[in-house]
Amino acid sequence: MKARYLILSALMFIQCTSAFCQAPQEFMTGLKLVGTDQEAAKKDFLMAIVKDSSFYGSYHFMGVICLNEHKPDSAIYYFKKSIALNKGNINHTREMAYARLISIYTDQEDFQNAFTTAWETFKEYPDNNVFSSALKDICLWSFYIKYDHLDPGYLSPEAKDEYVVNSIPEEYLIVRNLRVDGEYLNVAQQSLVEKNGASYDVLKCTLSRSKKEVVLNFKINWDMNKDFGGKTSPQQPVIDDASKPVYERVGAMLIADNKTDLKSAIEKMMH
Repeated sequence: MKARYLILSALMFIQCTSAFCQAPQEFMTGLKLVGTDQEAAKKDFLMAIVKDSSFYGSYHFMGVICLNEHKPDSAIYYFKKSIALNKGNINHTREMAYARLISIYTDQEDFQNAFTTAWETFKEYPDNNVFSSALKDICLWSFYIKYDHLDPGYLSPEAKDEYVVNSIPEEYLIVRNLRVDGEYLNVAQQSLVEKNGASYDVLKCTLSRSKKEVVLNFKINWDMNKDFGGKTSPQQPVIDDASKPVYERVGAMLIADNKTDLKSAIEKMMH
């Protein structure tokens, strides 16, 4: 998955740099190597930064490489640097860096920075559905993890053998976050199964491009005789508590009413 992301990103940057930028030669060399020899590509990108410290592309790919090396703090630095330098947003490359930055913050459970970054980006690029979706999910994750004790390990985009959930909406939040071979998952079928003395909601999903089937097992952590769709912690006390972070309060609002207007709710709570 990581190699595929690097190659797709490289192709995009080759198009935009040749058309709009005078990129350092080391950067172009790094692009050619990034899918086959990441360590060599890293050296080229670092040399490109030394040669031209104002070119955003070198920082972007250093961020991707640091992310692959499990160095999120370094990745954050490089993505923020790329965003600051990329004023033109050619081929939506600035938006791409923002999306990666938001994802890192969310994966680290740094909901404050994830929310702040997603909110500012949402306002700057209102037509990009990636940011509105990310903003909504940040709010939901923050509520479910803190108040419903959803396992924060489920923030990982890697699929697990099973998930313990408190409601059906938690299942769909997890599915939206998963990636298999770099592809999104679409729910095709849902069924209730009894196994090992417990109830499971089994979702059969298909990958967005290859249509390969993936089966996800969600262990039901509620009494289905009392609450068929799940049981969530009370939302109103969180909504009414102005001392709570905005993202937690908005998350509670979205759970209480899935038709809540996200932008209006955030603006109201911020004033």
